[in-house]
Amino acid sequence: YSLNLKDSFNPNEKHDLVFGINTELQNNNIGGWGFLIPAYDRYSAGIFVYDHYKINENFHLQGGLRYDAGLMETKSHFDWFQTPVNNPDGSTSRVYLQRARNESLEFSNFSGSIGLSYIQQNTTYKINLGKSFRVPLANELASDGVNYHMYRYERGNIDLDPEQSYQLDVDIDHTTTKLNIGISPFVNFFENFIYLNPTSNYYETLQIYEYTQSKVFRFGGEARAGINLTPELRLDAAAEYVYSRQTSGPKKDFTIPFSPPLSGLFSASYQFKDIAFLQLPQLTADFRITAAQNDIVPHEEVTDGFQILNLSANTAIQFFGKGKPTQLRVKLNNVFNTEYYDHTSFYRLIDVPEPGRNLSISMTVPF
Repeated sequence: YSLNLKDSFNPNEKHDLVFGINTELQNNNIGGWGFLIPAYDRYSAGIFVYDHYKINENFHLQGGLRYDAGLMETKSHFDWFQTPVNNPDGSTSRVYLQRARNESLEFSNFSGSIGLSYIQQNTTYKINLGKSFRVPLANELASDGVNYHMYRYERGNIDLDPEQSYQLDVDIDHTTTKLNIGISPFVNFFENFIYLNPTSNYYETLQIYEYTQSKVFRFGGEARAGINLTPELRLDAAAEYVYSRQTSGPKKDFTIPFSPPLSGLFSASYQFKDIAFLQLPQLTADFRITAAQNDIVPHEEVTDGFQILNLSANTAIQFFGKGKPTQLRVKLNNVFNTEYYDHTSFYRLIDVPEPGRNLSISMTVPF
């Protein structure tokens, strides 16, 4: 159950104030024969204030402050079946293993951000500085079982602290009728980043992952550009990169698991004139290049790079007189049927490649 209240207030033409409260109650019960997370109750509430201050027509200041508090109560759970356990004297006992305990955990902290934006003719400059706060989830705190959807055994950590980070990001965008170009770098530092750590241990052929936390430094960003070569032909390009390093913990100086590699996307689209009953059909080609991911955490696998081509066509078709036209979209993914692996996908854990060549057709019909 959730409740969200928000109100805005304008004391003058320069300020735009927003106040709000968010509350949520979660009640989770479990059944069946397996166990992954315990039954729990989770209460959370937050109060915030935000101000948009218009310094002048092209210069704006935005700032916000928020306070959150949360309570997590987990319920005790024992296996319904007995498990053999080796005793120190060499004997073996059969016991009902305890998977979760009765715990009551409280969390609270502040978060906030401040940002500036400036418009100079066709160029927009933005800079933001912020602090974030996140309460650990139930699976991060108390999981202890097989996650069949993710093909792994997951084990939580009841001693996790709330995740906190500090971030600085910048965005510069230049847009004209023919050209747009932009860059969005960021840098952030986590005091206690929560992540799923792959271990060298296995449970019935499934690798065991344990939730842990460490200090993490990250930076990266996106660069993008697009140009209209003619009224019909447009070219676009974009690149993304993220660098991460743990600066504490047992895997200090390593990255974090499931880190995305450097990738780029190049696309070309051509807008045709009406062809018979097809209204303004458009053909688009997307070519994605992804580098190999060799920067990994121990017990994580290296993933080779790949290149794939996707084609799509969009058009409108007038079926119902002068009403809204029907929108038709046809897309051919992975044109050359390339076999590749996505480093960030859970299918990578069991060496299942991403889908090969496939065709999809969608139609939106107005009524």
